[in-house]
Amino acid sequence: MTFPYSDGHDFYTPFYLLATLTNVLLLLVEGWRRGFPLRPWLTLVAASSLALILGTKLITHGVAEWPALLLSDAPSSPARSILGGGLAATLTALALRRWLGLSWRVLDALALPLCGALAVQCVGCVLTGCCFGQPTAAPWGLTYAAHTLPWWSQVQAGMLPATAAHCLPVAPTQLMALLLCAAVGGVLLATRHRRWPVGSWLLLQTGLLLLGRFGLSFWRDPAGEPVASTVHTVLGGSWTELQFGLLPLGLMALATWAWRVRRAGPAAAAPKTVAVNAPTRSVAVVLVMLALTAVLGRHALTLPEVLVVRALLLAVLVAEARAAVATLQARGPRLVGLPLSVLLAGLVLLSTAQVPAALRVSAADSTRIRRTTIITGGVLGNHRETEQDILSDSGCGGSQRLALQQQAGVVGGEVAVEKSGPVGRTGTWGGGVWVGQQRIDMLPLDPDGNTFITARDSTVRKRLADVHIYREVHRENGWLSTDVRLGLHIGSLGYYSYFGDGESKGSTPVMPELMVRIGKPSVLFAQADLGYGAENVMGGLTTRFGLGSGLGSANGSRLVAGYAISPNQVRPSLGFVSANLRLPGRTGFSLEPYYATNFARNYNLSLKLNYRISR
Repeated sequence: MTFPYSDGHDFYTPFYLLATLTNVLLLLVEGWRRGFPLRPWLTLVAASSLALILGTKLITHGVAEWPALLLSDAPSSPARSILGGGLAATLTALALRRWLGLSWRVLDALALPLCGALAVQCVGCVLTGCCFGQPTAAPWGLTYAAHTLPWWSQVQAGMLPATAAHCLPVAPTQLMALLLCAAVGGVLLATRHRRWPVGSWLLLQTGLLLLGRFGLSFWRDPAGEPVASTVHTVLGGSWTELQFGLLPLGLMALATWAWRVRRAGPAAAAPKTVAVNAPTRSVAVVLVMLALTAVLGRHALTLPEVLVVRALLLAVLVAEARAAVATLQARGPRLVGLPLSVLLAGLVLLSTAQVPAALRVSAADSTRIRRTTIITGGVLGNHRETEQDILSDSGCGGSQRLALQQQAGVVGGEVAVEKSGPVGRTGTWGGGVWVGQQRIDMLPLDPDGNTFITARDSTVRKRLADVHIYREVHRENGWLSTDVRLGLHIGSLGYYSYFGDGESKGSTPVMPELMVRIGKPSVLFAQADLGYGAENVMGGLTTRFGLGSGLGSANGSRLVAGYAISPNQVRPSLGFVSANLRLPGRTGFSLEPYYATNFARNYNLSLKLNYRISR
């Protein structure tokens, strides 16, 4: 089998996004399992996630190049290495854990989620061809198609002609890395109940991963190594400069782990978490992160990274707003000193309800009317890229090949009021406002498809706005459940004309919304929708057909996957996955991640946070 099996498809981005979300979700679960206070832990997760993203990029460049990498709008190398990301995330946790009132136990909470995220990312590396191995004649070798990284490396080394359809088989170092991460994660799971000193699991994870990475480097091609890839001959073998650092650091981490475990003995106990009840500290961290992301250059973060970071910041602010409501009830006027953002969000929650909505309806409440208010905030985005020949206006005629890159970024919120009478009958009215910007770049290409440097006036920025209103009805009849939603999107919803006299023709002012869902939600259901939510309208109308399941859950959580079509794209067919995940406990919070892609240059993604409150 030759990877990638379909030319031009982007496998790295969806798995990179999935790995990032996996790390965040596992960190939240780990914090809940260990009993960390939600608000400071959520703040630490947001800060360490941003540090991990930036650290993976900074380590691949010299220190002198960091200002240009972070602050310049010039395109930068996409090279990444988790070595820098893991170090940056750990240092951030060390710097903030005392400020946020968390104990040293947070360091061990970072260990297992990173292994899970790396295992997911390795799948994307296998399909993409990055982190590739050296040529091999063994039957386990992987073959990559022309124009992939292994193919380019072998062509430049003179091992292949430029007309070759695929590269020579290479060692599957990405699969080795996946097995390494899974094995280290298994060790951490097997030892999680040991009474070791705080920090032991992080030391064990670090030592095993570094030594495993040291061993993998003997099979890995230096051309696919973004960090310290210069090769030296040592003891008759070829070592990269990176290996000279990995070996002593890995041995040192394991030696420190063994010494601490042996010295503490079997009766070692972890210190308890002592939280500092100071919402201003979490908000201060959020403000610093917002300021940092504001000064970063246009290419410092990709669109998925921006949306993940902003969604985490939004979650922190919503959590602080909920805490502000409780404080307002207890202290009244003494809340004047709270940050304005928290106070305003808290007043919104206070004006609608007092307590989180119950996740289940008791038998005693089954016949009375219940009202639930659902407050939603989120970030949405999409990216589309295509090429087309445009006739030239010059006297000689001919045509010019242009690439069009379109990106939309949107933030906003909604409020819905759900009224339920007898069990099985629910009606919902909802609405909200979403605002953002659509960026459209028209870039001329040379005959080989490489982009020319273009003037500033080739970029068009358009404001987007969506006033969204809808009505949704839910009915249950025995095991069968039916949901129907009708709505409208009104505003400046997106500039859909890609090539029309060289520029977009205008924004679509009105779009309908329709959704039909039928089945048993906890087992299996079918769903079809058109313009369902702002994420499937702004910047590109999308129709979806999917199957979903609550996977046995009775609390409303569900997962949906299927086929989507966006007719305003050159390649209209997409695959999508979405979910509604209720957070553990009776918190009233739920997350709604969504991702759709054609595995090439087009994708939609969003992340919403919902809070259910009843009265």
